[in-house]
Amino acid sequence: MRTYNLFRRKGEADLFCAVPQDVPVPKFVTADNWEYACPLDIETMSGFDAAAAQASAAANGFYLFQSAS
Repeated sequence: MRTYNLFRRKGEADLFCAVPQDVPVPKFVTADNWEYACPLDIETMSGFDAAAAQASAAANGFYLFQSAS
């Protein structure tokens, strides 16, 4: 499994953008609207689908998801 940097949308604590560590952060992830989330065990996060993350990262360079926890 790849390692991702997680960013949390400000004002929406359950919306995340996962970016593979070896990929540049997308331009829409700015300090005005997103904050770097502390290192987390992404395998235990509710709403994180590793297969979907890999597919999305391959196509887009990031994976947007909503956590239910």
